[in-house]
Amino acid sequence: MGGMTSGGAGSTGGTGSPRSCENPTVSPVTKLTNCSNGLSHRAEATACTYTSPPPPSAGGEGGEGGEASAGGSTPCTGSADCSTLLRGYCEFGGDAESVCRSGCLTDADCGGGVCLCDGTSPGRCTSGDCHVDADCGKDAFCAPVPPPPGCGSPVFRCVTLQDECSTDADCAPLDRDCRVQIGRRTCVDTRVCGRPFLVAEAPRLAATAARADWLDTTLIPDSSNLTPIERAQLSAHWARLGQMEHASIAAFARFSLQLLSLGAPSRLVEACNRALADETAHARSCFALASAYGGTAVGPAPLDIEHCFDDPSLTGIAKLVLREGCLGETVAALEAVAAAECAVDPAVQRALTRIARDEQNHAGLAFQFLRWALSVSSPEVRRELAREAAQRLADSENSAQQGERSATDQRLAAHGLLGTDALRDVHLAAVRDVSRPLLAALFDFEASKAASAV
Repeated sequence: MGGMTSGGAGSTGGTGSPRSCENPTVSPVTKLTNCSNGLSHRAEATACTYTSPPPPSAGGEGGEGGEASAGGSTPCTGSADCSTLLRGYCEFGGDAESVCRSGCLTDADCGGGVCLCDGTSPGRCTSGDCHVDADCGKDAFCAPVPPPPGCGSPVFRCVTLQDECSTDADCAPLDRDCRVQIGRRTCVDTRVCGRPFLVAEAPRLAATAARADWLDTTLIPDSSNLTPIERAQLSAHWARLGQMEHASIAAFARFSLQLLSLGAPSRLVEACNRALADETAHARSCFALASAYGGTAVGPAPLDIEHCFDDPSLTGIAKLVLREGCLGETVAALEAVAAAECAVDPAVQRALTRIARDEQNHAGLAFQFLRWALSVSSPEVRRELAREAAQRLADSENSAQQGERSATDQRLAAHGLLGTDALRDVHLAAVRDVSRPLLAALFDFEASKAASAV
């Protein structure tokens, strides 16, 4: 966040961090309030003004009620190509094709979104968890947050002057992600849990997109007593879980083909296909809760599956199952159990109870597969897998012990969001009390020798 955490002598709340906007001035270009301590925020929704006259349009001026969001399919090389649209402009897509969009003057032109002004041309519709500061509660501001490179316009989020980051890029040097934790944005460890979709050793997730076809419409949490910031926190949390569950669908789809390629027993293939259906239901539940808390439908964008079948050998597949299933699914199951025990909202409880039950079955499938794989492997492969298991157990325990700890906010826990201190306890229990003894039983003395070496 840069200057947002370092400026001057604004009012504080006992921590020494500024909480006010110092020397506010309103920009005639962006209509945002700029502060000398580095913050820009949207104190009120003001209509955009711009110097370039709007191009002629087929429908004339007007366009309230969302007409400005039209377009998006006509290719263009410049805004002159978009004259048939109301306040048309050419949105350059980088590697993607540039297309015509309609501009905006006010939020009413954006169908529930926010009209982002730039002063030289019509505003551009973007999304956000807030429209103005009043949506964000005490000591918080509605501020434009830059998207990842190449991902469109800034989006509006509730932030505080105690935030230490605004995007994941700010946390990249720490190998962490920017997330909302107990009312502030901070760099946190968000290693993928559940059955991750691993490609070249790294978890792969789809981005989120505005869509309503991935929602379980029966899940409607009660968010009436939550603040806007709390709803934004919960929306981000459940969207992240939705991304993980969506990635798990891909992991099981790949696993199904891997089982067939190895000539595995039909019982394993059947259990894998049931798990794939389970993960689809989990993703729909998570995206439904994210959408309900955020007030905007959200689902998965396309998932990149390139190079996901790089190692088709039994040894390579077994190593993948060790990480994705024996460790990842075990952690996911215990996380869901812990969150379900703290949850109070009935919709959240129902979603987490099913996820916990299913993830326990999925972890069981991973151990069943590994038992079968060991039964058809040579002594050399079994020893190699034993060393891999010992190393992965050590790595997982070490990861669980690292990082800053944050206490659980009981208001958020009632809706399924636990603090990192509780989650680390869960991760350690999963490794020490579940995965380690089960793997030791599978590998017998070989696992014990390998663990001693590590």
